[in-house]
Amino acid sequence: MLKNWVKNKNERKLIYLSLIISIIILGLGCWTILHQNELNLQSHNPLKSYAKNKGSLGRIGVFTAFAMFPLYYLIRLKKLNGQIKFKKFIGKLLKWCKLIHVPVSLIAFVLITIHSVIMTFFQWKTNAVYISGVITYLLLIPLGILGFLRYKRKDKNWHYYLSFAVVISMLIHTFI
Repeated sequence: MLKNWVKNKNERKLIYLSLIISIIILGLGCWTILHQNELNLQSHNPLKSYAKNKGSLGRIGVFTAFAMFPLYYLIRLKKLNGQIKFKKFIGKLLKWCKLIHVPVSLIAFVLITIHSVIMTFFQWKTNAVYISGVITYLLLIPLGILGFLRYKRKDKNWHYYLSFAVVISMLIHTFI
């Protein structure tokens, strides 16, 4: 299935593993949502804290996936042409980041989806935090689609540009 898209065998294995982990996380999230009445017997709102935990983990995943862009910038910097050891180190780090970019992004997307569903449908308040969260999620969906189109170079670099928009909107959502 992915063989035509992802040529790297190791990356393909990691993507399959992350898909399995994502399905498990999504299943646990759906179970938590369906059993929210039993969870609400306690004094605090466990569904909201569960959603916030998933959102925080998803945010870490997005920033981890975004880490490869500063490395690309560093490796292409003209000022570092004389520092071969540093560039080799950055190259190895970039190769590792490229290998885990998609698996981390898939897991982060599922975590953010659970966070978004809970906060939108069960905890909604009309304020800047929630609206910025919806905007961020609406930017995240085409980012994932364009990310898979990136394998065939059919995205016209929109994945690159949209990733900056997602990170900026996520920072706005986080710090409002």
